[in-house]
Order: sequence, then C-alpha cells, then structure tokens
Amino acid sequence: MTATPATIEQLAHDTVATSDPETALRALGALRQELEQIEPELVQRALLTGASWSQIARALGVSKQAAHRKHRHLADRDIDAVNGKHRILVTAEARRTIALAREEARRLGLPALGTEHILLGVLRSPGSVAMRVLNDLGVTHATASEVLRTTLPGVPVATEGETPQTDVSPHARRILEGSLREALKRGDGYIGVEHLLLALLTDSRNGAVQTLEALGTTPRRLRRRLDQELAAAAVAADVSPTG
Repeated sequence: MTATPATIEQLAHDTVATSDPETALRALGALRQELEQIEPELVQRALLTGASWSQIARALGVSKQAAHRKHRHLADRDIDAVNGKHRILVTAEARRTIALAREEARRLGLPALGTEHILLGVLRSPGSVAMRVLNDLGVTHATASEVLRTTLPGVPVATEGETPQTDVSPHARRILEGSLREALKRGDGYIGVEHLLLALLTDSRNGAVQTLEALGTTPRRLRRRLDQELAAAAVAADVSPTG
C-alpha cells in the first residue's frame, strides 16, 4: 500500500531529529522503502503526462539508461480505474498527442503545459476523429495557434537549442484525469485522442475552450459532432468484414 504523505514526513523527521543513531538509521531505512514504493507510481504519472525518459531521469538524478532499465515496464502498463475493476490502456496516439502538446508549450517558451497546448496537440494528430471534427468546424492548428498568439502577448518563443523543462498545469492535469473518466463513461477500454478532446470540453473556463469559442464553435456543438462521428465509426467497425 502506498505510504501517505504524513507517514513519509514523520519518517523523514525521525531520521534527522532522533538523537539515537540506531533509531535514526531504522527510520532512514523505512523511509527509503516507502520512497522506493511510491517512485513507480510517480514515474507512471509522468509517463502519462508525456514526460520523456530524459526528463524523468533528470528529475530522479540518475542516468536515462538507469531510469529506463528500472521503470521500463511501466510504459506499457495499463491504468487502473479508481474502482479497481477496469483497466484502461493509453494509446500510442494519445501519448504522442501529449508529447506534441509539451512541444507546443516549449515552442511558446512557457513553463507549464496548459489545456490550450493539449488542444494544439490534438490538432496535430492526423487520422484521429477528434482532429477531423475540429477541422470540419473550422478549427485548425494554424487558426488555433493564431488565436493563442494574440491572446498571449509578449510570450517569449524558445530559441533554437533550448529545451526548457515543461511542467503540467493543474488545469491540464485535470484534463488528463478527465480523459480516464470519459473512457470509462463510454465503456471504452482505452484512452485515445478523442477522450482527451472530450475531457477538454468539460470545463468552460479553460484556455482550450476559450480558444474554440474564439474560433466560432462551442463545447456543446463540438461534443455533439464528435459523438456522432464516433458512433458512425463504431457502426462502420461492426459491419466491416473481418477476414
């Protein structure tokens, strides 16, 4: 069972504040065990949000090879839903969308991945139903980027060769968690690009929705069109020949 923050804090306190060396060492050993147990969970969260092995290794203070060797099994591990009964796979396309979103944030020289960058990542996901629906409604990568350039004045663009660390904003983190809920609600066994877009539409205050509204569409209209397209794609898949 994962340790609580209070447990870790208490063990850390006992390690440095206990006067008896043997007791302090025992506390240190227990602290190491707790941190070792929680590390995989934190690494998996980082992978879900699109962090690279280089970024994870840098955060852990180890080499990329060491981080990958220790945690490579997490890259393909399914995500447990909160009720523990469902397992949801994050598709390669969804992971790539988040990686592209991080790239968009870095291109703008921003320190954190935001919802608007996830939208830009979706708009760079050719072959996805989400991108096709957005394009049909007049939302393209070019038009969305232009809106963001005009609504984020004075943002420095990262110069060539710079690779700033990109964190994940609280809004964007909620979208990543919301994509899991969208997948469960629809009975899908995976998180795809479409689930990321559906999650973006649940919060009317985020930057992605504001960008969409600036381009003349609304979350309700977009969700309706996306639901129609996904239903049509599901019917087509059911009637297509299998062999």
